[in-house]
Amino acid sequence: MNHSLQYKVMTAIVAVGTQYGDEGKGKVVDFLAKDADFVVRYNGGPNAGHTIEVENIKAILHQIPSGILYGKTCIIGQGTVLNLETLEEEIKSLEDQGVSVRDKLKISGNAHLILPTHVSESQTAKSESTGRGIAPTYGAKSLRLGLRAQDIINISREDLDEVELSIRPDLTKHRDFLLKFKEYSKSITNVPRVLSDALKENKNILLEGAQGTGLDIDNGQYPFTSSSNATSGGATVGTGLPPTKIKGVIGIAKAYVSRVDRDGSSPLTTQIEGDFQETLREKGGEYGATTGRPRRVGWFDAVLLRHAVLVNGLKGIALTKLDILDGFEELKICTHYELDGERIEDFPTDAIIQKRCKPVYETFTGWKGNIFKCKSYDELPEEAKKYIKRIEELIDCPAVIISTGPNREDTIVLEDVWK
Repeated sequence: MNHSLQYKVMTAIVAVGTQYGDEGKGKVVDFLAKDADFVVRYNGGPNAGHTIEVENIKAILHQIPSGILYGKTCIIGQGTVLNLETLEEEIKSLEDQGVSVRDKLKISGNAHLILPTHVSESQTAKSESTGRGIAPTYGAKSLRLGLRAQDIINISREDLDEVELSIRPDLTKHRDFLLKFKEYSKSITNVPRVLSDALKENKNILLEGAQGTGLDIDNGQYPFTSSSNATSGGATVGTGLPPTKIKGVIGIAKAYVSRVDRDGSSPLTTQIEGDFQETLREKGGEYGATTGRPRRVGWFDAVLLRHAVLVNGLKGIALTKLDILDGFEELKICTHYELDGERIEDFPTDAIIQKRCKPVYETFTGWKGNIFKCKSYDELPEEAKKYIKRIEELIDCPAVIISTGPNREDTIVLEDVWK
């Protein structure tokens, strides 16, 4: 057997947020999904929200991967936590707009389930910023007390005996809840096998992360993080696809930065204060897709992006919402921090240290006109090109996609990331 031909084409790529979530991942993943056969969500839960506008459809996706609007096979991976009640609502919302979902959706049997008790617990817990039951569910997972999607099949077995129930005593406790979603048994699958077979058949696989690098439980700004691995490493454990099968990682970065949390206490070093923050927030529609909370906004933080390039192994970035910066006379990029008079090039993952850091900026002349009319890089205003080029220099990573608006066609491709 010629082993060199076993994986003739390995086309698995990861799309990851590089900031604090809300980078426009939904639009970028939807755009990339055109050339994908499988789109797989690998972390997080319904605390994420991807807003996608396509023709007469406006979809806010919380758990279903963004490729669903292309009719791709969409998979919810084992690194996620899944709320079946809100998933049902999400499916119905899409079906009401004419989108076929149930025959395209697969769920890892190892994905942990968010129970009503988890939601109740999170609404009063300081560890949970969205009240969606995320942190308690991941906590139960780590304590080996959680329920998995596979348990829908387990509890449905008529021959489930006492010995098996002694291994998983909570199955009986939550029997009625699990049986309520018995129909999802048809969607539960062995995701590592599905993806391995897909690669053997030369299929394209897009692995979609929720949240962003700054919120990664290990690589983010602790303790103001999410409860899962939002970085590219989470794509392997969250899907069962080995890292040797991943071709590359694309980072999604907004042309400025935003952050949403429960009480605004988390550090945002480049936060803009005063009336201009409100102007930028309104123009960019910076309100949480999941919570509706107003996001704090700030200037582009190259320190954070360098960290994202480092820990994700980015081959390129998709720069989003560049059009939101249209018409501003002056723009800024944070090049490094200062801490107690010393220059800081690397992003502190300790929030106490981060709070003490001060941003150091370079100032740029803004551009006039509306760049959403631009269909190629050459058509962009010179000031916008300088802004993009300086970002590339500061983070040592090229822009491969530039988003100039919310729709699919508002996209400038500088490099085909599938090749």
